[in-house]
Amino acid sequence: YPWDGKNIYFMGFMGTGKSRVARAFARLLGWPYQDTDAIIVEKAGLSVEDIFALHGEAYFRELEDEVVSDISKKKHHVFALGGGAVVREHNWNLIENSGLTICLYAEKKVLVQRLHRKHHRPLLKNLTLEEIQRRVDELLSQRQPYYDRAQYHFQSLEEVRADQLAVKIFNQLMDEI
Repeated sequence: YPWDGKNIYFMGFMGTGKSRVARAFARLLGWPYQDTDAIIVEKAGLSVEDIFALHGEAYFRELEDEVVSDISKKKHHVFALGGGAVVREHNWNLIENSGLTICLYAEKKVLVQRLHRKHHRPLLKNLTLEEIQRRVDELLSQRQPYYDRAQYHFQSLEEVRADQLAVKIFNQLMDEI
């Protein structure tokens, strides 16, 4: 299999469904699943929102770097990476060398709608719809070159459930064998 001896990393912008799809994909393989944001929360003993509020984004990114370093040493795990985890070259190298990379993406208007519905994202906290649109543009312009490096890309659509997308990804990977 293309994932033998490796981890599988789901990456992409916030709101693309990485956590749900990665969890469903892990169930298909019978592998452990973890979300890097959840690992950071456990490590810090604080919610992501509180980490940002009390210590700032730089501290969160330091924790994220430590977590990426730790998980890259594992094998046969499925990980959902935080949207910004791949934008630092040292993290990208660890991820690329230890696993198979799958990027989920969605149209910008879909992302904005999803993100506007949820108010727990520190990078978008207390923003109006227009401000969210501008922030999404800004962050996507920084992150897209890294997302483009992923080995596989799949669109996250409103009408496709996470488990359905996981099966689609699994089938495409199996077709390549």
